Amino acid sequence: MRFDSAEFLFFLGAVLALHWIVPTRRALLIGASYAFYSSWNPPFLLLLLASTALDYSVGRRLQRTGDPTRRRAWLLLSLLGNLGVLGYFKYVNFFLDNLVALGTLSPGWADPLRVHTAIPLGISFYTFQTISYSIDVYRRKIEACEDPMDFALFVSFFPQLIAGPILRAAEFLPQLRRHRLPGRTQVLDGVELCLVGLFKKIVIADSFALVVDRCFGAPELYSGEALLIAIFAFSAQIYCDFSGYTTMARGMAKLLGFELPENFLFPLLAGNPIDYRRGWHMTMGNWFRDYLYRPLGGDRGTRARVVFNTVLTWMAFGLWHGASWNFVVWGMYNGLLLAAYRLLKSGDLLPDRSRLATAIGYLSMPFFVAFANVFFRAQSIDSALLMLTRITTWAPGDNAVHLAWAAGLALLYAWHWGNKKAWPGPHLSRLAWPARAVYLGGFLWVLMLFAGSGQPFYYFQF
Repeated sequence: MRFDSAEFLFFLGAVLALHWIVPTRRALLIGASYAFYSSWNPPFLLLLLASTALDYSVGRRLQRTGDPTRRRAWLLLSLLGNLGVLGYFKYVNFFLDNLVALGTLSPGWADPLRVHTAIPLGISFYTFQTISYSIDVYRRKIEACEDPMDFALFVSFFPQLIAGPILRAAEFLPQLRRHRLPGRTQVLDGVELCLVGLFKKIVIADSFALVVDRCFGAPELYSGEALLIAIFAFSAQIYCDFSGYTTMARGMAKLLGFELPENFLFPLLAGNPIDYRRGWHMTMGNWFRDYLYRPLGGDRGTRARVVFNTVLTWMAFGLWHGASWNFVVWGMYNGLLLAAYRLLKSGDLLPDRSRLATAIGYLSMPFFVAFANVFFRAQSIDSALLMLTRITTWAPGDNAVHLAWAAGLALLYAWHWGNKKAWPGPHLSRLAWPARAVYLGGFLWVLMLFAGSGQPFYYFQF
């Protein structure tokens, strides 16, 4: 069930109605979450249950064991169990392909070892969520969860199960202990977030996908000008697609009486690589910061060491997205960009935040992001390099992209800027009922006008 499907609308309506009626709301949400996940591939529910059971048991053992050796052993069990399953489904074929390409393994030996099933939906998200729980209990930052139902709902909560935002136990488990039905303002905010998320997805993201799919599918047919528009269109598509999902997730959580963390903070308007890192996929970026970058040494040590930590973390972030060298290159590009910016700032080689410097940052960052995203979206390294070559040489092409798409991009950036500066946060609850009716009616009319594109959420593949 996709969030933008009629099937899910009926599912959500039933869950919301029962949530107000039944006394055992926690059991209802667990059952609904498992039903939601099973709707794609029922056998993969066993992996979700196994991850839940593993880290629930590890957490309790870590809480009750004081011996450092045993505690490390329990944590290692969690890491090996979770990362082992994730690695098997997501990276075995990539590893085998590279061994065959290097000539260290023959295709005849590799083929029987390949994984011939789809990657379980959401496995990259819920695996990292449960790992963070075990690490936090190991570090004694949180107490272990003693209630198995609370922990099961923390892992499987259906609004964010497939594509985040990634929850921390310290954020969500306390909400379960004090859970109440949502109030009027929370309901109105939830409705608005769901509508805004749907608008981002089916009106903006799915529209830009039309030009993105054509140009990235056959870049040799398009001019440099057309491909330049396409890579900016992809930046808009992936932002609106992914932030649309997480906006809907936050809205549904509010309708159920919960609060989920923000996952985006206007990344399209970032004026430098640090702001972009802090604004894009925030819960995942913070995960890598806390559980990889800082354990590696973070900002401590020599400049060379900090650069190494930064680039390695971003490369891991890239590989988390998928088993492809494209994602590794995307991560390396972003890591080097961030490291270069920090080195220039620390050496006083960049101007202070004057108006001119700020303007240059705002104008240049979209280009850095768009060029990086070529590797994120292209089917191969060769295809990405072909696109970049045709753009930088302003190559002619047989096919063109209408300049209306560029106008649409300009309109999106202007709307994005206006939201950041003048219209932050939900505001449906602040309107009087006549204005609310007009606001909701306008949203629903536009959504029905654009419904039925059939485009899957982009981040479901990760």
